[in-house]
Amino acid sequence: MQSRRTRDRVTADAVASLETVVRDGEDPVAVCPHCGRPFADSEARDLHVGDVHAADCTAAEREAYEDARAAERDDLFYFHLRVVAALAVLYTVTVLLYMVALGSDFL
Repeated sequence: MQSRRTRDRVTADAVASLETVVRDGEDPVAVCPHCGRPFADSEARDLHVGDVHAADCTAAEREAYEDARAAERDDLFYFHLRVVAALAVLYTVTVLLYMVALGSDFL
C-alpha cells in the first residue's frame, strides 16, 4: 500500500505532466526557453516559466506570465459562474418537481 506522501507525489507528477502533453504527430506549440519542456499552448508555457523559472525570467517573460495569469483568472471566474448557474437551475428544478409531487398527492 502506498503512503500518503507517495500518492501525493504521484498525483503532483501526473498534474505536472499534463501541462506538457503534446499529442503524437503534433509539434509542440511552445517550448520552455529555460528547460526545453514542450507545451501544447503558449499560455501553459508562460505559466510554467513564471512559476518554475521565476528567478530567471526576463521582463517580457514576466509580462507574458502576468497576462497568462490574468486570462486564467478570468476563465476560472466564468467557469465558477457557469457552475453556480447550473446548480441554481438544478436546485430550482428539484424544488419545482418536489412541489408538483406534493401538490398531486404523489407522496
